[in-house]
This record gives sequence, C-alpha cells and structure tokens, in this order.
Amino acid sequence: MKFLGRGRELARFKEELDAARPSLVILYGRRRVGKSRFLRELGKSRKEIYFQATRVSSLLNLEQFKIEVANVLGALPVLESLPSWEGVFYYIAEHTRNNPGLLITIDEFPYLLDGDPALPSILQKFWDSGAPADGGLKLILCGSSISQMQDLLSERNPLYGRQTLSLDMKQLPLTDVARFFPKYDAEAIISTYAIFGGIPHYLQLCNPDVPLKDNVVKLLLTETGTLVDEPNTLLQTELHEPGFYSSVLAAIADGCNTTSEIASRLGVKVEKITPYAAKLVALHLISNTKSLDVDEKVRNRRFRLDDSLISFWHRFVRPSLTAISGGFGEEVYRHVVAPGFSEYMGIAFEAIALEYARIHIQEKLGLPAKELGQIWGHSDFDIDVAGRLLNGEYFYGECKWTNADIDMGHLRQLRERSERTRYGRGTAGKHFLLFSKAGFSTDLIDFAKDETRRVHLLTPNDLVRTNQ
Repeated sequence: MKFLGRGRELARFKEELDAARPSLVILYGRRRVGKSRFLRELGKSRKEIYFQATRVSSLLNLEQFKIEVANVLGALPVLESLPSWEGVFYYIAEHTRNNPGLLITIDEFPYLLDGDPALPSILQKFWDSGAPADGGLKLILCGSSISQMQDLLSERNPLYGRQTLSLDMKQLPLTDVARFFPKYDAEAIISTYAIFGGIPHYLQLCNPDVPLKDNVVKLLLTETGTLVDEPNTLLQTELHEPGFYSSVLAAIADGCNTTSEIASRLGVKVEKITPYAAKLVALHLISNTKSLDVDEKVRNRRFRLDDSLISFWHRFVRPSLTAISGGFGEEVYRHVVAPGFSEYMGIAFEAIALEYARIHIQEKLGLPAKELGQIWGHSDFDIDVAGRLLNGEYFYGECKWTNADIDMGHLRQLRERSERTRYGRGTAGKHFLLFSKAGFSTDLIDFAKDETRRVHLLTPNDLVRTNQ
C-alpha cells in the first residue's frame, strides 16, 4: 500500500541521516501509529540493517540480529563467533569505514531491554568509543513502550545526551487523513477522523471506495470485525490490569472528567485513579488539561479521551456488543449510531478545531499560537477554542456541528463571552473564529469580509484542505 502522510517527519529524518556525522535517533509512539511503516519508507534508498526484536531471550535476539547483519554485510566466520551485542556493534562499525552512512534500525527496542537491561550501557560505551564516527554510522532505536523509550532520554540513562534526534510520533493530522479518502467530501473525512482518528493502521483497513457507514459496520459492528475488540486488544498489549484501565476510559467516555468523578463512578478511592490516569496520558489515550482562565494554583483539571476509536467504541460499540455478536450490526448502526452521531460529533468537532488551531492557525491569523486550549467552569458558558498568538493577541472560537448556519447572534454571543472570561478581558485586537459544519448566514459572511473586524469563518473544507 502507498505510504501517505508524514512528509514533515520524513524530511527531518532524511536531513539527520544525510548529515556527515554519526546519528543516534530515538523514535517512539503508541502502537498502530505507523512507526515501522515510516522506518521502512525512510530506509528505502539507503543501505540498511533492519532488525525487529521479538519477545524472546537476549541470546535469541542477538542470533537473529547477526543474521540480519550477515544479510547486508556478508557472513564471515568472525561474525558468527561474536558472543555479545558489543562485539557485533564494533563489527558493524569496522565495516562502515569503507561503507559510510550505513543505517542500523532496531525496531521494538524495548524487547531487547527486557532481555538485557544493560544494553543502554553497552551502547553508550560503544558510542563514546568513537567507532561510529569513523564511518558516520546511523542508528535508530524505535519502540512502542513509551515509558521505556522516554527513559532512554532521561538524565539517569547511560544514553542521555547522545541522541541527535528524537521524536514522539503522534497520530496523523486531519489533512493527512484526507489523503486516504480522495473520494470523500470534507464532512465525511471529518466524520471518519472522529471515528478512526489519525492511526494509519485503522485508516488502511477502511475501503475508501465505499461510504463511511459501510466501513463502520464492517470493522466495528460485525462480530468478526477487525476493530470490534481493538480497544481491549490495545490495553492488553500495553498494560497490566487492562480491565481497570478500560473502566477508567469508560468512565471518561460517559462524562466523568475529574479524578473524583471517575473514582465515584468506579467505586474506588481517588488515590487509586491517579497512577492509572497518568499512564493513559503517557500513552496519548487521554489528556488532562486546565481551563485557560483559571489561576495557576487552582487544580481545575479535566480528563478527555484523545483516541477517537476508543471514544466511538465506548459510546456506540461497547453498549451494543450483545446485538453485534448476534449479527445485528446494520440494526445497531441504524438505531444506535445514526441517532446519536450528531451529538458525538459535536464534542469531536471541538477537538478537531483545537487541532486546526494548533497546526494551522497562522494561515488564518498570520502567526502561530503560543498558548491554546478551552475555557470552562462558568455556570452558563464555555468557550470551545481559545488561545494567544506569538504577538500576544487573543483569539476565541465557537464550534457547531449542526445543520443550521452560524449567524450574527453566535458571533455576538462569542464576543460577549470573551469579555466575561478573565482570559484576555479588556484587550484590543481580539480574533474570533467560527467553525461550522453547515455554513454561515449571508449577513455574517458579508460582515466577516472586512478584515479589520477579525472574524474568521471556517467550514469543513477549510479544515480538510488546509495548506500542508
């Protein structure tokens, strides 16, 4: 299948690997995010030793690694006799003297750490010896265990300070997801993104030639659907006690957004929730944010699901598993998903608008944001999108995923709210962004044409077809 997206990341990695010096690169991110496919694309035009570690002993992994080395550099008796990782690395370095720029990619590096915790120390000794410099050796260490990979970057780790590039690979942005579905209109692409997120594995399972509904039924609402149990599979792969983690996610999906609310819902003490929530944050499955207008000392934080598939699954699939197992996927879609999807999209659209502001707001306002979030906690209003540009100017946004146009009344309401919050109150030069599925009233469109009014109207087409 054709490789799509990741243009910025590929360019940065290629720049690093083209540098006339040794490179030690750390790449990590949650499972299914496309790290291995990215690495294969990166290594296409390079001489590369690619090794994917497995959950076996260190000795068995070393033996397989030597086979991969032999496939690229040739099988010499001295290689077969080397008993240690250190010896093999020096063997490779010796060969790069005459073949500079060799790329070594070790995928699922945490599996090696499980079998040999001393490996970072071994690599540190090898790296500091100067051997990699002679041939400009390029080494990429990749893994899905985010905590173990981040530990390689911590001050206490032997490899600390030696990496020349590191990347926590996130989901694809909406504009990249659009490339998977060239026949979909903007509304369908945004809806697809709200269900499957920016996870390449999920997107590649979809058939871009059929309507979104067909993909949802086939993958999520069928007993044998590839993704019908994906949230459980993901948690079982990554975590101990997957059942409790799933319960925390279910509580958040049901609207419990503080530790006390989650604890109350699950019938446990608040203290028990904290470490589980922290782990889910580290896996990028949830986020924990504060309202932009609260005092720094106030502990006013909310949890939110950051994984679209998990959000959709808990909202529509989990409550319907009995019907799905009975073969009634079409009925589940018609009577459960379809009636509740607009409400689901209303929340998802806010997150999509926030992502737009994070990545693309400079295309509308001329500068990127230095601060971004939401405003909540007031008795009678929230603000869906808010932030500050690099020059200190504030912006506020309203999101509507309905079939009704946004009109002048919505703009007046947003302006009033911007003065009621302490965030940017009384400042001049405010910008107002209105995100609408349906569009905008004629008088609002005419009003926004005057750029001095700083009113910016954004449709699904604007979000999907943004300059990349």
